[in-house]
Amino acid sequence: MDVERLRLLPLFGELDHHDLSQLLRWVREVDFADGDVLFEQGAMPHDLFVIEEGSVEVSRDGRPVATVGPGEVVGEMALLKLERRWATVVADGHVRAVALGADDLTSMSEQMPELADRLRETMLRREYDNEP
Repeated sequence: MDVERLRLLPLFGELDHHDLSQLLRWVREVDFADGDVLFEQGAMPHDLFVIEEGSVEVSRDGRPVATVGPGEVVGEMALLKLERRWATVVADGHVRAVALGADDLTSMSEQMPELADRLRETMLRREYDNEP
């Protein structure tokens, strides 16, 4: 993982070089094969993922609800709200993502509140989009 790859992701794109360099302390690159489960509905949250390559299928109660692709975030709602996962997310082909763990999110939020605010905005937008 490096600064230039982070800069290409919309969630991090507006951060300057210094902030991106700091963010590297908390994020890690993860790869998933086709069919790998990123997380399951009802599980406690441990990570959020920003999809860098590939796509994932989101399902709730066994029914597909969304496909998430490059530049998009999954897993932020449960992590930020400290609630169980509301959906299952499965890799649809090879997926490369940037992961941010719960403990690292706490540290990052204390040191980079503007990024935490951006994640919260994403969460609120998703909640609104999922209203009946």
